[in-house]
Amino acid sequence: MLLPAIGQTLTTFVVALALAAFIGATVGIAIGASPRIDRTLSPTVDFLAAVPGAAFVPVAVLILGTSLVSGVAVVALVVSWPILLNTATAMRAVPAVRLDMSRTLGLTIGERWRKVVLPTLAPGIMLGVRVAASMALIITLLVDILGAGEGIGRLLVENQQKFDARAVWSLLLIVGTVGYLTSATLARVAAQLTRPTDYGSATAGRRFHPLTQIRTQP
Repeated sequence: MLLPAIGQTLTTFVVALALAAFIGATVGIAIGASPRIDRTLSPTVDFLAAVPGAAFVPVAVLILGTSLVSGVAVVALVVSWPILLNTATAMRAVPAVRLDMSRTLGLTIGERWRKVVLPTLAPGIMLGVRVAASMALIITLLVDILGAGEGIGRLLVENQQKFDARAVWSLLLIVGTVGYLTSATLARVAAQLTRPTDYGSATAGRRFHPLTQIRTQP
């Protein structure tokens, strides 16, 4: 009973976080890149972001049901806000000089996004993902507690009702371990994404900054 509960919680958590990252980054880039979309969506986004995420869970469970898919959808929708907001802020802050320089160098639109825009957005997106990860674990447990899943949250409630303190503390230890490993992994990924890249001999002793792709002498 424990292993299936852990498996469902991990599945909901990981899939929902990945889906939230995709939704938040995509919508955030659109809001940050287009003033028209920004003016249209920002008031609604600001209002919804101000509502505590846990408040959405009962309503979402009533609308979407109690299956695994609905649990993933609920968690993803609730935790996508910090990723969306951080991505939109980072997109607005992309220096115009980098875009102008990329056009001067003759980069295609795809190359501009890959070599200039996305590396600039990476720190903001990863910051949003790290905030969303801690929220996602809490919301995943809350979805179980409210009866929409069969994961660790459900076991916590059942053992609490039985006054089984040992089981409750064991489950909390598992939750803490998942949270710690997730945070450490995301921190490592963020460090790799924001680290300058040295292309070595392939660039004849020159270095490229990952955000601008401008060659400078070492």
